[in-house]
Amino acid sequence: MQTKLLFTLPIAAVGAAAALHATAYLHGEAKNHLPRFWAFFLATLASMLAVVYAPGKISFLLAWEAMGLSSAGLVAFENTEKTVRRATWIYLLACHAGACALMLAGVFLNSPDAFLAAFFCAIVGFGLKIGFPPFHVWLPEAHPAAPAPASAVMSGAMIPLGFYGLLNFFWPVSTVVPYNTTAGLTLIALGVAGAIGGILFALPQVNLKKLLAFSSVENMGVIAMGLGLALVANSRDGGSLFSEIYVLSFTGALVHVMNHALLKGALFLGAGSILRQTGTLDQDRLGGLMKRMPFTGTLFTLNALGLAGLPPLNGFLGELLIYTAGFLAVRSGSPLLVAAGFTVLAALAFTGGLAAAAYCKAIGATFLGEPRSKAAADAIETPKRMWIAQLALFLGSVAMIPGTIFIVHKFANGIGEATLLTAATIGGALVLMTAALVGLRRFLCPRGAVKPQCPTWDCGYHEPTARMAYTATAFTQPLADLFAFALRPRKHLIPFKGHPAAPTDAALVTETDDRALAGFWRPLFTFFARAFQRAHLLQSGSLHLYILLILITVVVLLVAAFAS
Repeated sequence: MQTKLLFTLPIAAVGAAAALHATAYLHGEAKNHLPRFWAFFLATLASMLAVVYAPGKISFLLAWEAMGLSSAGLVAFENTEKTVRRATWIYLLACHAGACALMLAGVFLNSPDAFLAAFFCAIVGFGLKIGFPPFHVWLPEAHPAAPAPASAVMSGAMIPLGFYGLLNFFWPVSTVVPYNTTAGLTLIALGVAGAIGGILFALPQVNLKKLLAFSSVENMGVIAMGLGLALVANSRDGGSLFSEIYVLSFTGALVHVMNHALLKGALFLGAGSILRQTGTLDQDRLGGLMKRMPFTGTLFTLNALGLAGLPPLNGFLGELLIYTAGFLAVRSGSPLLVAAGFTVLAALAFTGGLAAAAYCKAIGATFLGEPRSKAAADAIETPKRMWIAQLALFLGSVAMIPGTIFIVHKFANGIGEATLLTAATIGGALVLMTAALVGLRRFLCPRGAVKPQCPTWDCGYHEPTARMAYTATAFTQPLADLFAFALRPRKHLIPFKGHPAAPTDAALVTETDDRALAGFWRPLFTFFARAFQRAHLLQSGSLHLYILLILITVVVLLVAAFAS
């Protein structure tokens, strides 16, 4: 029941905030469009709650399918655009493929000897919703296409329900030790691939919502690593240390579900506010919005820093539990657990650094500096309802600081509570010290005071412009070049033209496609499409050919029957 509550709270919190945000976000839409949005929005929330409280496998599967269909209606809201229709089609394929895998998992669950087969089918079915690589391809397509309130609900509250399904039907995995080990190592491998791959592909993204979508893949990877480490610890025999690793990593994963829901929901609402006020999510065309949209900019910055796992915000406390479990695993002396703990620690540290870089890019390119387009220069603050919705989710994440300690007290029987209290106390002291220094600066240099003016060395530039500052693409270009072997970006150079004294504009445009889509799914679907086109030749309309095929089939079946 406590697990149900932890998955219900994100649905209620993010759903309420998104509904408040949508009342202003959809202002100006045609009146005949609004009932369609609210019908799909409420149906999505209702089906998500039905997933959590479904009493059996059949009702769970029906609610799961209803959740996919109703949320597809939200993705297709702006269905006049070709990209939106394409994103909806990919999302529907992912939803129905996942449902088929879950049906197969339900069949295997009825056989005790086919438990691992059921688990791997569930990994495919729930992984298509969670966004495990390579099943994540719908996320960077659907989130930019859907309205921002829908993206907030889908990313913050819907995709973690895949973990609820795994916990509901496959936890504890089994009393058989090899099953726990196999399942745990599978989750760790998928988590590492999702965390590292998600944040790597988030780095070069120019579209803000696509960056947040890839970041969701990363955060789902963090949760998977926590659950996987818990299972590996649960498969070891004896010792209070193994139990401590289990409860810390399991609790850390559950806490991160809450943190991701509140923080990522607020970030998607912030991206929607930017889109509504500027008409674009291209970070290379934004900039300078902190002065024009101070509430939105401040809240987006705080939520981004929290989701990057930086102290003292609660995103750090949630990951601290998994870090602690990883360090204990390295100390355990069990070779398998040492390897698992070291892998989790290395992946968490690596993704944490890249996440900080990705969100620094999003904050700096979007809100700081000078505006790089007229739309950004003309932007104004959103209606109060929009930034109040973001503020409510941020305050919820702040409330999760004592909430995390309470969850640890309940789920982990107080194990790790002292570590969290120490971290929260130090973090609170840092916040108070920072606030005191800011107050001192304001006292010594009050706003509006007359400041002395003197000429400065400007390196020959009389009036600096936004063209002299880093764009979002340029900020992360060194990291994108460093990991070009994985990202494989495409670069297009538009060279200078005209006289050297008065050249035309030049530009370097980079595009980074999702490697899973371009390198795996597209070739796979192309292969099957060509195979089916060739098989279609058999439908020639010739009766003689049909009779021949029937005779060949009968002969093959007779030979197989005699051989058996």
